[in-house]
Amino acid sequence: MASSSSKPLVQVFHDVNALPLVNVKPGASVCDLGSAKVSDQPYTGGIFVKDELAEDLDSDSFPVNEWKYIIEGEWHMVQNGEKLIAKPGDVVFIPKGAAFLSLKKPFKAFFVTNRGGVDHKPYTKAKL
Repeated sequence: MASSSSKPLVQVFHDVNALPLVNVKPGASVCDLGSAKVSDQPYTGGIFVKDELAEDLDSDSFPVNEWKYIIEGEWHMVQNGEKLIAKPGDVVFIPKGAAFLSLKKPFKAFFVTNRGGVDHKPYTKAKL
């Protein structure tokens, strides 16, 4: 019989609602709630917020596989000339390499991605 230490373990990340959002680009903030190594690549889950200050964000090649569960607002995107709208309760899968335009419209989402933990650098405007 295998010992229980060789089996995957459930992980609990406590008090994540107290973690701060980091403003990573104009109008876009992120907070990694926890990272877990479940394969050769760690997975991270967190909160992404795009607020009313955000501009259209163009992705010509999304860097990772990512799932987003829309919590608030609507995520408006354009891909291959087709408009896509994700509303609260919708789940969006973005495959690595996807090209799309994320239109400026506020929304909040929970995400899970295979990029592992990232030390997000706060966005700062250049001094003039």
